[in-house]
Amino acid sequence: MSRAQPLEAPVGLLPLPRPLMTGEVLDAAFRLFRASLLRCLPYSGLAVLVLELPTLYETFLAPDGGAYFVIPFFRVVGFLTVLALSVALLGVITLRLHAVSRGLKPRFRKEVLTVLRRWPTALIANVAALGFPMLMYSVGSLFNPILPSVLLFVLGFVLIWPMALLAVALPAFWCDGLGPFAAIATAFRISWRRLWRMAGAILATATLVTVFYLLAAIAVGLMSPLLGRADLFLLATIRSLLSLVIGAFGVPLVLAMLVVAYEDLKMRDIERRGAAR
Repeated sequence: MSRAQPLEAPVGLLPLPRPLMTGEVLDAAFRLFRASLLRCLPYSGLAVLVLELPTLYETFLAPDGGAYFVIPFFRVVGFLTVLALSVALLGVITLRLHAVSRGLKPRFRKEVLTVLRRWPTALIANVAALGFPMLMYSVGSLFNPILPSVLLFVLGFVLIWPMALLAVALPAFWCDGLGPFAAIATAFRISWRRLWRMAGAILATATLVTVFYLLAAIAVGLMSPLLGRADLFLLATIRSLLSLVIGAFGVPLVLAMLVVAYEDLKMRDIERRGAAR
């Protein structure tokens, strides 16, 4: 009796056999995302829910339109809580993506213990890696009705360069076990000469996530006449649920791109230093 050959698993993507072009980085990131989606989806969904907690509270639970969050103390405490929880969840997702990319079986206990052990210093590395995109998202969500779209586009174009410079500090911290400042310095060194590559990868990934978000927004807009103008609460609920679903898929996609891009930049940096000797 002949035995069927086992299917070749789409894991073990790292280490890379050679430096990749930008399109190949995106392709490898999508394959990593597809291979690890089911393993990461519970944590990415929880991470997006944590990030949306202030908005959900002000929309559905807070009396007087979110009066509790007007008080500076509660706003600061809420922000720090969301930051700490989101950093831990992003760390778990990044460690899981790295394990899948190496063809290893993810270990929940090991991931959680690693995150708990490195949690305080992870705040520094994660803020450096994701501070600029979060700043752009916050400015866009707060001032979108006031600022013209052209000004928001210019703001995004300006912030994408420091974003591209420091984004891989997150996988440098979690995947290679570097300290926060060593991860930031490593990200700066290997990204400095290849800002265009990182900016292109970030733009392509952000465009992909935005397309899904726009499709969901169009779907909600088409449903609005069917639900009636009086069901504002139902429409807000549907929008929040769609944002959570899209974010749950978008977070592991973005992190997969950062993991693959970091490995590519490391390989290019090693080759450059070897050629310089």
